[in-house]
Amino acid sequence: MLKIADMRRKSPGAMNRSRLAFIIASSALLLGCVENKPYRVAGIDDLDKFYSGEKPPSESVRVSDQRGYRISFVEFDERGDFWDRRQLARAANKIKDGNKPVLLVVYIHGWHHNAKDRPPGGKNPGDVQMFRCLLSELAISESTKNFAIHGVYLGWRGRLIEGPLDYLTFLDRKGAAMRVAGTPVTETIFELIRQARKHSESKCVVIGHSFGGLLLEKAMAQAMTGRIIANPKPHSEEPFTAPADLILLVNSAAESLYAKEMTDMFSRIGYRDVKDQNRPLLVSITSVGDTATGGWFPIGTFFPNLFAHRKYHWGNRHDTASDETDQNIYLTKTPGHNEKLFTHWIDDKTPPPSNALSDQAISRMPIKINQCDCETKEARNPAFEYNLQHYDGDLRFATSLKDDPNQFKWWQIHAKPPDRRTPYWIMQVPKAIIPNHTPIFTAEGRAMMAALFRIANPKGHPEPRQFSLTPSPAE
Repeated sequence: MLKIADMRRKSPGAMNRSRLAFIIASSALLLGCVENKPYRVAGIDDLDKFYSGEKPPSESVRVSDQRGYRISFVEFDERGDFWDRRQLARAANKIKDGNKPVLLVVYIHGWHHNAKDRPPGGKNPGDVQMFRCLLSELAISESTKNFAIHGVYLGWRGRLIEGPLDYLTFLDRKGAAMRVAGTPVTETIFELIRQARKHSESKCVVIGHSFGGLLLEKAMAQAMTGRIIANPKPHSEEPFTAPADLILLVNSAAESLYAKEMTDMFSRIGYRDVKDQNRPLLVSITSVGDTATGGWFPIGTFFPNLFAHRKYHWGNRHDTASDETDQNIYLTKTPGHNEKLFTHWIDDKTPPPSNALSDQAISRMPIKINQCDCETKEARNPAFEYNLQHYDGDLRFATSLKDDPNQFKWWQIHAKPPDRRTPYWIMQVPKAIIPNHTPIFTAEGRAMMAALFRIANPKGHPEPRQFSLTPSPAE
């Protein structure tokens, strides 16, 4: 009885300590919260009085004596609306301002990121800096010298808390990405592409990473489906102009259900490239070492989908992934970790092609960056340039060795049996190319992206991508 009484006397103190710990933890979270504000509205009328420390929504960057690129920013708030619609107007005006065709690269970042520049030299550079690195390499490439390089960074509040506590925000930021994937971001992507394509030879690439991949897929899927089916008319042989020249999802943190739905649709309607049946339109690549989509995603989606079970009984006429398969795996796995959806695989034991350049010829490639946002050791990445200039049609590409960039490691993409031949490719990427969930714009990652762009857009095809429809009979 005495011990029980002592425990009762101590319990108020224990409760007070618990309250204190809760208050300290809550304060730490509040103090570490990232501000809910835009970062790129400086110079837009009188917005400076509402927000402090912002930068301009568009910049021109010189990376060599003769070459440069332009980067614009369009930002969205917690509900998916524009922070300021004039960001889109400025980006669109900059894209159409000029006589040269545009190579437009639209990028949507993911978890832990936003549109803020992080201090240079940090251990974990932000996506803004890494995206600039990609634009720098495109700007100095001989393959793109006739293009105006314009990158557009679509920003949202992917980082909620500074520091490691941000890993606790998985479900919250996933919900935010779903909200942002609405009309404004869809309008933005299609308006930017519309402006670029006012010049018939312009090329348009859209990239989404992590929750940005989820956002991109959700924002474009229904708009794409409507355009694909409604134009041209069903059963006609009229070619259809694709909404972009390449849509790239990197370490996508989306339920693989969305990828399944898209591949089902492509398979049913017989969506085929007019000039080459094996050129991709959408490519989903996921690092084998991606612990976020391979580990965090199944954990974070387990309880919300605990009772979400049903089996598909469609047979395998259109897609073997719907043959006696539990839908739960499509809700708790991303495309890059769902083997039922894999369309291709990468061979890491590929010999170089017979016409490959020698090491001496590679060292003489004209690659010169005076000012670059890449790390110094990555300033020379000849595999990136090689992949843009050379494509022999066998899905082979190169990456530069870290110790000697003038030596190449060769890889080859193979279609998995059965070859579904849809324009939506889904595959895993070795850690030597993209080591983990982030960063994705490594030297090797950029080289592979250059190869995928050239595979999707071979030289000699200046016009926008065109496809034809051969719908299957209604069931």
